[in-house]
Amino acid sequence: MQRYKFYIETYGCAANKNDSEIIIALLLNNEFELVNDPKKADINIINTCVVKQATASRMVQRIRYLSSLNKPLIVAGCMAKAEKERVEKINSKASLISPNSIDKIVEVVKDSLIGIKRVELNGNSNKAKLPSIRFNPIIEIVQIASGCLSFCTFCETKLARGNLKSYRISDIKEKVINAIKNNAKEIWLTSQDNSAYGKDIGTNLIDLLESLIEIEGKFWIRVGMMNPLHFKKLEVEKLAELFKNEKIFKFLHVPVQSGSNKVLNDMRRGYTVEEFLDWINIFRSKIKDITIATDIIVGYPTETEKDFELTIELIKELKPDVVNLSKFSPRPNTYAAKLKQLHSKIIDERSKILHNLIREITLENNKKWLNWKGEVLVDEKIEDGYIARNIYYKPIFLKNANFGDFTNVKVTNIYSNFLVGEII
Repeated sequence: MQRYKFYIETYGCAANKNDSEIIIALLLNNEFELVNDPKKADINIINTCVVKQATASRMVQRIRYLSSLNKPLIVAGCMAKAEKERVEKINSKASLISPNSIDKIVEVVKDSLIGIKRVELNGNSNKAKLPSIRFNPIIEIVQIASGCLSFCTFCETKLARGNLKSYRISDIKEKVINAIKNNAKEIWLTSQDNSAYGKDIGTNLIDLLESLIEIEGKFWIRVGMMNPLHFKKLEVEKLAELFKNEKIFKFLHVPVQSGSNKVLNDMRRGYTVEEFLDWINIFRSKIKDITIATDIIVGYPTETEKDFELTIELIKELKPDVVNLSKFSPRPNTYAAKLKQLHSKIIDERSKILHNLIREITLENNKKWLNWKGEVLVDEKIEDGYIARNIYYKPIFLKNANFGDFTNVKVTNIYSNFLVGEII
């Protein structure tokens, strides 16, 4: 029997990466062969992201290129669901599969290979029970839910992934147990909003974490992004206490998006700056040196100069360790896309000011890590060395190390976005 070859390229968040890991596992389990060159493949797959305009433009470019190879093409991911018409204008013959339909990938590939276009955009995959092949041998990405409960004015996530669907704690726990048995040492809990987890099935993130830390073995858990709207509905004090557990990274990612309550209200974010700061202070009071990550969107259509100044004031007060800074770009079919947009020059100027401030703050924050000694996990191989993470999820560059090992290091130098260390 002929073994058909497939090629896949992946863009976007951790959930998208895991979707591709699942797609690869399902196809390999059904006698398909993975290749690293689209020209050598019998069928090509692109797993898309549309979170920003620049990313969406890149998707268009790649879909056009893959279409030019005159091979069957499957467009998966967020663009397939949220911008179906746009994809079909580029390639009317391409099959489409949404993030929630990836359990049907084998059928879609088989049909596409014989010239039958498939459109699978309304699935209900339980990704906690699907197999996956790790891109990183020691990092298991575990999706705990799909979709979200928010209605932010600027985001296509709801259009792409729909309403919240949480997976059962028992299914998630079984997946983590199997991952640990198969040499995973770092577990990423991911979804579109981890703080909303369980609201549709009568549980919550705290219950999930309490169950996972009971698992035997040496591993660290990274809790992914939590939207403040649903974060505030959790028992924040109890969650902060739970983060003190030795198996959980002291890493908190809560995206504030703006320092202006007016802009937050315009975005339909559902919280205030003051509430956000209160939650951060609770975590900092319980875990010294916890790594705080947040997101900022600069140039939202209703953002005035005063609103921007309030964002600067917030960053100065918050002193975050990680900031994902984005220039606002209107996404199709969202409310914010209908608003009068700020001039790109204004957005660029504000972005540059914030970028420089963030670099100053993160560099100052990292000074406290100079000469730090402690345990790290070597979790990434890069061209000129390795990246290791300590329990605070701080990236530490090592020239020499054994990938996948827990080891002890000393920090010898610091930069604004990473540390440098040596094994001791």
